[in-house]
Amino acid sequence: MNDINKKHPRSKDNLFSLSERLLHGVLRPQEVWSLAGKGKTSFYEDVKAGKVALRKIGRRSSGVYGPDAKRYIQSSLGLMGE
Repeated sequence: MNDINKKHPRSKDNLFSLSERLLHGVLRPQEVWSLAGKGKTSFYEDVKAGKVALRKIGRRSSGVYGPDAKRYIQSSLGLMGE
């Protein structure tokens, strides 16, 4: 199927690296909980507790802004002093 015929073509390749997205981009929730060493349930418990802010992006997607994700990952791994 041509890209012309696709309604919403998606590229599997990310345009920006993970380190760039941690500085000034958006990460998907699954990326954040896997980098933080958490499971899906404990991640969403932390969202509910206000430890990480989940933002709505578009109609169906949500994400975590890069600096917020970095802070959450560091605190989850105990790296806040570094």
